[in-house]
Amino acid sequence: MKNNLLSIDEYRNNPEFYFYKGIRCANKKNLNDAFKNLQKAIQLEPDNCEYKFNIACFLSEMQRPREATRIFSDILLNIDPTMYECYFALGCNSFEIGDAEKAAEYFEKYLYFDSDGEFSEEVSEMLFYLKLYENIVHEDKFMKRSNTCFKNAKKYLQENRLKEAIKELYKAISLNPFNIMGRNFLTYALIEQQNYERAININKSVKVIDNEDVWANCLNIYILAQARKHSRVDRLLDTLLLGEIQNRDELLCTATTLLVFDKVDELILLLEMYINEYNDALIYSALLLGYALIKNQKKFNKIYKILLSTNKTNKELVGWLNFIKNAICSDQKIIAIDEYNKLFIINNEVENAMYSPSNYKRIYTHLRRTKPKINKIFLPIIDCAIKHREIMYTQYYEKEIIEMLNDCALNAQEVAETGSNEVAAYSAALEYNYSRQYLIGMEKEELIQKYNLSSISFDRALKKLKYNLDK
Repeated sequence: MKNNLLSIDEYRNNPEFYFYKGIRCANKKNLNDAFKNLQKAIQLEPDNCEYKFNIACFLSEMQRPREATRIFSDILLNIDPTMYECYFALGCNSFEIGDAEKAAEYFEKYLYFDSDGEFSEEVSEMLFYLKLYENIVHEDKFMKRSNTCFKNAKKYLQENRLKEAIKELYKAISLNPFNIMGRNFLTYALIEQQNYERAININKSVKVIDNEDVWANCLNIYILAQARKHSRVDRLLDTLLLGEIQNRDELLCTATTLLVFDKVDELILLLEMYINEYNDALIYSALLLGYALIKNQKKFNKIYKILLSTNKTNKELVGWLNFIKNAICSDQKIIAIDEYNKLFIINNEVENAMYSPSNYKRIYTHLRRTKPKINKIFLPIIDCAIKHREIMYTQYYEKEIIEMLNDCALNAQEVAETGSNEVAAYSAALEYNYSRQYLIGMEKEELIQKYNLSSISFDRALKKLKYNLDK
């Protein structure tokens, strides 16, 4: 009997149990029980796309379009950009709340990304009437706005303004969920921020669009290394040689990752495969460095002579060639990533987030760092925010808001002396900052109502919770 009870307990803690129970309730037109069971399924498996989609549909049926909209948007942004039905649902929800402009944009996105989709006829008809009666003309403006946000993000990254860059990248991929480069830049920025949980989801979403994307596969290795999944890291490093390199950026991206993880033999194999196609001084120098590291004198001498004869005017490169040659002869220790970085400087290689050796050396160093824990006096704020969490928030919501609160310029003594109303105000302000950072669309009025606050107390808490995204 004991064993049977245990198996039942395990069964009832399986999210699938609650999901299918919810579907059965829905088939019986019992929407409230269906919603409760789907809610339980999501609590057990927060990032399951199918569960989220179905609960968003129920929220729409229950006349809660704003909540449903946030979940549909979350799916496209963070999980599966190919779930085109979400665009149709978003268009319908926007129309439901009287936002014809937004409805038209979502319907246009549906036709743009899935022109032969299941709802294409209905969407085309809706768009026709929206443009006819509401005088709406978009002409794929969302693509132009996405490109603008992407350019802004790259500028912020160059200026080392990480928060602003991440915010703009979220906007870019929200407007165009199939912006693979935007998603890769966002993954890179989140890794730089040491927000690995978010980076995992965005990185996975790239693989939904293109499983062979070189930069996404390289970034995945850093994420797995941070999670201490060393056997998977080794396997993926080996598979980098199997992918097809489409351009020089992808070649250098792969080469940098191999060198950061000390895979010198694999680096040499990679560069030997593509040396005839990409044969500039930097690529040749990187291959020469590989031969120096494994002390293959014969191959070293061959590449050394080629570089010396074709780059006589580049005194810095000639000096480096002689340094490496002397290092081999004197058995001097060579620090691979440092010499590789010197080659980028010597060859005037333009800084590129895909393959910058200095950036990825820093990222690799940071993988083992732990962030400071939250001060105990802030725990009531975190507990209150968790109590009011939305269905769509990730399973790492608590960790994310703790890290966000650590970043805020907040007077600890003042918070320690506040009552429950002030704590609720700080929690609401924290959630507002969270929703702004991750483009969730939670309005101030909704938070004031949810936390039962006055607008004055909310605004006061927001001023003190200085998580500045715009500076």
